Amino acid sequence: MFIPFKKVFPCLVFTINTIVLSQSLISPNNLTLSLNRISNDLELFIFGNQNIVNPNERAFKLSFNLDIIKNNGHSNIDNNGNLFVSGTGVHALSSRIEYRNKFLFIELEPYFINQKNSYLDSTISGSYQYLNNHDSFSGSGRDDGLKNSQIILHYLGIGIGYGYINHWWSPGFHSAISLSSNAPSQETYSIGTFKDIYIGNFSFSSKIIIMPYNSLKNYQLYFSGLRSSISYHSNPSISIGFNRTYLSGDLTQESGFNFIDKNLEWGIIDAAKLVIEPLFGSSKKGLPYTQEGTPGFDPWDEVLSGYIKILFPEDNLEVYAEIASDDNRGNLNDLRAHWDHSLGYMLGFRKLFQMNNIKFISGLEYLSTKESNTLNPKFYRGSPNISNFYSKEVYDYFTYNNRLMGAHSGSSSDDLIFMFGFGNDNNSLLINYNKERHGIKSRRPPELKTELFIQYKKILEGNNSIFIRYEYENIENFGFISSNKSISRFIWIGYSLSIK
Repeated sequence: MFIPFKKVFPCLVFTINTIVLSQSLISPNNLTLSLNRISNDLELFIFGNQNIVNPNERAFKLSFNLDIIKNNGHSNIDNNGNLFVSGTGVHALSSRIEYRNKFLFIELEPYFINQKNSYLDSTISGSYQYLNNHDSFSGSGRDDGLKNSQIILHYLGIGIGYGYINHWWSPGFHSAISLSSNAPSQETYSIGTFKDIYIGNFSFSSKIIIMPYNSLKNYQLYFSGLRSSISYHSNPSISIGFNRTYLSGDLTQESGFNFIDKNLEWGIIDAAKLVIEPLFGSSKKGLPYTQEGTPGFDPWDEVLSGYIKILFPEDNLEVYAEIASDDNRGNLNDLRAHWDHSLGYMLGFRKLFQMNNIKFISGLEYLSTKESNTLNPKFYRGSPNISNFYSKEVYDYFTYNNRLMGAHSGSSSDDLIFMFGFGNDNNSLLINYNKERHGIKSRRPPELKTELFIQYKKILEGNNSIFIRYEYENIENFGFISSNKSISRFIWIGYSLSIK
């Protein structure tokens, strides 16, 4: 039984004897939201590190936020957690409290969101009904609770935490294959590092998280993940990391699941141990949760990804690449024979530069989850027209609260985005141009999405800020119907007051 965080804080106790040197702070969880991260990076480049507090000093922050969104055409907004426009408009209020000292970090963000006139679309089937431009479930009415909220007990950044938070497991600024901030904040237990740990020129991080939740069929499911990275800080700096995630659950009553242990009981500890299980199926043969008649395959939904990120600090240039698979291979020979048939990948860069008193940020990113072109039956396992990533219905197609937890473009898709922004001491402008394709191989015809996004932000006196965002989104073959078109236009006005 889990005690709801909304009612009472859990008692968290731990002891760590490792002595290391930490040179960074635990980041607040609202920076996992994509546009918040981009805006933060631009503002840090403009203003420098003048707002960074000493990690050994107490720090308290309080802010109030108001958001008003007017929309038409279809549901919209990617990678923004709980804030999503499912209909003609949204009014949202929230307040944030942050407190930190040497051993404790607390952030709380109670919120209220009111949705108006939800656009319902029940014509889409499979995983595509959960794309952000479709809404098969009414989002009208009131939504409130806690988001981006957690308590962390740590020693020099190593510890345990609990909360309702978002996650961003990606080297990119727009897309994430393993885990993204597209879905609402989710109950999360975590243990490991909560900021990079530095030893000489090296830094590392490693964290395990568990998120318990129910599927739409009311099955008890668990998301469990291991995220690790190591970096060498020089010129250039090189970071290498990997993510291993599982969706598992109490599925003994689900037809088609022939566990070796017919009386299998599955809980949160079992889900947590998956992230340190052997890599290949043959090494799992005979384990109680594997399937009868297989060389050791389990029924879970696994994603394994690795990435490299190279930073050229003198040029303020960052390039990165990630590759991922959602298929558990039987052994090394299986991996060699079928290495490409279920791969997703991402490539991108970000560049910061200055001209006179104006500072700029630019970037490009390309993501693909489309199926392999390898069709030779000797080397391809499965049908080329079946979606790979986020394709299992029993896990509601990798969703939480009807929102995709991985790449917001979904299965059999690709996503290309160009980013450009600039600013001075009090003003910034950010422009995104985005091209997405949904159901490239698995649907005929695929959806073709074009998006233009513009944001202007102004820093006011007294720790006030205001922004206005405009987006134009055009989708051809909307609903996978040839020549069907849908256009969404939204205007988003936000105001924030901060007290430090």
